[in-house]
Amino acid sequence: MKTVIPKLFRWQPSGETLVALVAGVIVLGFSAAMLPLENWPWVKITIRDVGQIFIVGILFPLVYIQRSGGGWVEFGFSFKRWPIFLLINFVLGVLLFFMLLSESPPSADFHFSVTTIWSAAYVMLALCFELVFFYAFLRTLFERAFGIVPAILLTALFYSFHHLGFQPEYGKLVFVGLLYAITYRLGNSALLIFPFFLGVGGTYDVLIQSQAVSPILYPEVRTLYLAAAILATVAWFWKKTRKC
Repeated sequence: MKTVIPKLFRWQPSGETLVALVAGVIVLGFSAAMLPLENWPWVKITIRDVGQIFIVGILFPLVYIQRSGGGWVEFGFSFKRWPIFLLINFVLGVLLFFMLLSESPPSADFHFSVTTIWSAAYVMLALCFELVFFYAFLRTLFERAFGIVPAILLTALFYSFHHLGFQPEYGKLVFVGLLYAITYRLGNSALLIFPFFLGVGGTYDVLIQSQAVSPILYPEVRTLYLAAAILATVAWFWKKTRKC
């Protein structure tokens, strides 16, 4: 018990805790900045895609992890136990799909199209941001400072309220954040939720279930430039890591 409690709850905030809090607030700020920009779609898109998703949500956390010396494994980025973790991930994704299908079946006017496919691809790229920023980066730094339980709660809150500018369904999204943060932490691995479990939940919710999410404008071009930026970034860090 003496060894378990410090893992669940602790009080060891540090400079990196402030880094996590500031980064989280910036992400929330970007989302809030989108609210008055309905008549300026490309300004809103730039804030979301370039500022929130790519620079603060993906590039900054990866640079921080690389330079912190803490190691990728601690943040959940490794191929440790990848066959079993991916199998669990896949099974959870299938179960979630059938649960969502039974609870919120597609409406009569929903149909697959080229635009639907592009929108789904864009959502998957946005989920890369959620994976890296919330479940790997924020949760790990919060856990170092406050322990496992507060870290999961804080992660779920930041995850929920970062939807301020495009999907204000906070109660539901807190539950979603808790679900994925807990699953991620059980094995401390991104492979437990991505791509299947997180992918099914995110795409089904945005494309079919949610009644509050903003429509995805210009999904084709946004998917292409985000995919290029993310792939180039991952390739650069992979090359950098292999040299170390």
